[in-house]
Order: sequence, then C-alpha cells, then structure tokens
Amino acid sequence: MYSIVTLGFLFIRLMPGGPVDYLVGQIRAEPQQFGLPNQPTPEQIMEVLNQQLALPPDRPIWEQYIIYMRDVFLEGQLGRSIIVEPGAQNLTLILEAAPWTVFLSSIGLVYSLVAGIVLGSVMAYYEGTKFDVGMTVSMLLTGAIPYYAFAIVMLFFLAYNLGWFPTGGRVNSRTTAGFNLPYILGVLHHAALPALTGILLGFGGNALGIRANSIRLLGSDHIRVARLRGLSTYTISTRYLARNAILPMYTGIVIGIGGLLGGSVITEEIFSYPGMGLLMFEATVARDFPLLTSSLIITTFLFVLGTLIADFTYSLVDPRAEQSSMG
Repeated sequence: MYSIVTLGFLFIRLMPGGPVDYLVGQIRAEPQQFGLPNQPTPEQIMEVLNQQLALPPDRPIWEQYIIYMRDVFLEGQLGRSIIVEPGAQNLTLILEAAPWTVFLSSIGLVYSLVAGIVLGSVMAYYEGTKFDVGMTVSMLLTGAIPYYAFAIVMLFFLAYNLGWFPTGGRVNSRTTAGFNLPYILGVLHHAALPALTGILLGFGGNALGIRANSIRLLGSDHIRVARLRGLSTYTISTRYLARNAILPMYTGIVIGIGGLLGGSVITEEIFSYPGMGLLMFEATVARDFPLLTSSLIITTFLFVLGTLIADFTYSLVDPRAEQSSMG
C-alpha cells in the first residue's frame, strides 16, 4: 500500500504542467469569474492562486510528499480537491461518484458475461457449423473495433439523431431523487446506452473464451451421458458445458469486478456520465493532484483486493485446483 501511494504521488506530479498552469490559464481566459478585471496583474493572479490552492504553489514536492503521507497514513485523510471542487474532501467526492460507476459497469459486466457464456457454449456444441464459423468471424471483427469509435457512433445515431437515449447525465433532472418509479426509470434510461455499448463489444471476448474451454469438454464422460439421456441442446450447453468452461475464467471475472472503478474513464467521458471515471478525467485535465492521487489509490487498492480474492477463492470454486497443487 505504501508503494502504491508513493508511486501514484510521484508519477502524477511528473506529468507536464500542473494545477498552477491550469489555474493561470483559467484566470486569464475568464478573469471575471474570479472577481478580477479584464487585464489582471501578476499580483492579483498570485492572490487568486493562494486562495484556490490548498498548498502554496511554490512549496517543494518533497514537502508536499511528507504532508500527504502524514495525512494518508497517520490521519486517514485523502486530502481536498484544489480545482475540480475546491475545498471538498476527496473521499467525499469519490464516495459520491463511485456508486454510479459501479452501477453502470456492473450492468455491462453481468450482461456481457451471461450473453458470452450462453452463446459461447452453444457455439462449442455446434463446432464447425455455419453458425459457429459465422459467429466466430463476427466476434473477431467486432473485437477489432476500438471502443471509443464504436461508442461515438452509438451516441451519434441513437442519442443525437434518433433521440432514443439521453446525450448525457445520469438522472432525469425533472424527477425527484428517491425510491420512486419516475426517478428509477430515468436512471435506467441514462445508463442504458453506455451499458449497451459495453455489452455489444464485451460479450464477444467472453463467448470466444467459453467456446475454447467448452470444446475441450465435449468429449467428457458427463457430456456423453447427458446426450444419452436425451437432454436438449440448450440444457447440455448451459448446465453441463458452461458451468465447467467458466471455471478457468473465474480469476479474470473477479479481477474485472475489482477494476470496475478504474475502467470507465473513456465510457463516462464519451457519454458525459458523472461517475468515478469522469471525476478522474476532470482531475487529470485540471491537474488536480490531490484528487487524482486519491482516485488512483482507491482504484488500485480495489484491483489488488480483487486479485487476492480470486487467488484465495479459486480453490473453493474449483476443488481440482487445490488437489493439483497438493499433488
């Protein structure tokens, strides 16, 4: 954990520019927003900088590092935002944005996984047929499409041209927040397009992985017995093939759950969906180092936690792994 905090602090601050450069550009572009005349003097700009920044802009980096490490490990504080939301606690901003990202990302993860498992197992059962070849080729071609390009096309046609989905936001501003039907429908409507985009591009990789794992199982005894019992193709594909074919992918699935927060930057920026990804993007553009470092710490910690959970629980899901390690 110490190395994660240290590397995140140093690497982010080695990026070109900084919060001072960003604020100076904002002040010169729109001085009226900061209560300054059209041609502010250097002294007036410096006064605004001292008011906006949590730390004096000329404080050396080693001193900022000592202060930050003291706040994180001794006081349990992740600091305050200096540009995105000046003065706001970074942890508060993250806790407000993270649930929306988890909600959006989990929809895409669950549905792409379910669709991939079902379709991949059916493709394996009909290995070599026109259906299998056609689906494999289409998934390979779809997987070669850059996500951002596909997302922009979906946004342009389905949101801007056809108006089927909102062009941004996460809730309907005309509804009252709470556990009521209009508000819930608005939340689902705003999340539908980014989730659909992730599902369409994500299930193909899962399906090909399940297909490859299922083909190795087609000659197994329990598959032969299922066929002799006269079970349907769907039952054999989903209950017998898919259940065993998904085991080698278990680690990747759990790690993917741990990486939900950090993997949505492009999605939320393209669809203007205010969540953890958009918060990290805004912090990067504004060089809000305290907020960016805090976000990196949280996302990295969850990713590492997901990896550990996958390692420790795999033997519970697949007892054969424990037996092979003991042997």
